[in-house]
Amino acid sequence: MELPAIPVVNGVLPRPQGGLVRGVFMDPLTLRLLRRLGPKGEVFLCPFLPDRRSLYPLGVVARIENVWLEEVFCPGPAHRQKALFARVRGAARGKASGFRLEQVGLVAEGLEPVDLEELRSRGYPTVCGAGWRPLRGFTEVRSLDDLLVTLEGVDLEGGRRLRLSANLGGLVSPEQAHTIEHAILRALRSYSLCSPRTLALSLSEEGQELKDSVEYGFRHRMPEVFGVTRAGACGNPMTDLAHFYLSREVVEGLSRGQSLAWSVEEARRKTLSRLAHDLEVSTQAGLRVLQGLKKGMRHDDTRLSSRTAARVLERFPPAPWD
Repeated sequence: MELPAIPVVNGVLPRPQGGLVRGVFMDPLTLRLLRRLGPKGEVFLCPFLPDRRSLYPLGVVARIENVWLEEVFCPGPAHRQKALFARVRGAARGKASGFRLEQVGLVAEGLEPVDLEELRSRGYPTVCGAGWRPLRGFTEVRSLDDLLVTLEGVDLEGGRRLRLSANLGGLVSPEQAHTIEHAILRALRSYSLCSPRTLALSLSEEGQELKDSVEYGFRHRMPEVFGVTRAGACGNPMTDLAHFYLSREVVEGLSRGQSLAWSVEEARRKTLSRLAHDLEVSTQAGLRVLQGLKKGMRHDDTRLSSRTAARVLERFPPAPWD
């Protein structure tokens, strides 16, 4: 089976069981495609991964409900222009064997239906990100056998608050549970699906970016970047204290009559010194990244085996509606 394909950059897909979403399209190829198909046409919506410049082959087959033109505001330089809006309804999960580009647009080849419940029953559990937008997460460490990981988000249709939780106690360490929380959010936002494979990829990416933030912050004396990744800002002792000390020191410098630039520079220096002392994190190159990640941020980027990743996802419900 073949269908016209539309790449989705932000990972927002309609719920496969009849969910509605509205999108705006400005790419010339997509504009022509949507105009040609019109209402009742079918398309395959799939995530586009900018970092890899590739398409994720597992997406949602959707039916076009309506297409219309509307004026939108575009920044840099500020101007208004017509954009094409479309409202689509999810019909089913699907997986493409490949893609090809034609004059009329992108085409998904070899489309086959995918049953996530069947995959779970066969030992390959997933968490579905279609139909809702994951916003945040938190990890409660009660004991080594009681590690509650919770993800929160909103329904794309009605804006209803959603959440799903799993207790990972006895399966991973508290530091790993915290990193898994970040990785699942990252996978859901990027792929609209968290599987053992996308969880492993997201764990690796998130761990590396957290370590990069520690190295960059120390090297360039910018504690405000600690814990900041493409997935957002991490809530942890090192990041929270950095923001607290930094803002307090800037205010005190300004109150003493120092310039803003001097106050910020002094605040950064003092903040790094306080963090190294309070959290017992070395400022020595090499040690600071490892200690900053594990002691300061309470993260662990240890690679999970495919079996452990599957066991982690088994403990989560397959979707926030379940």
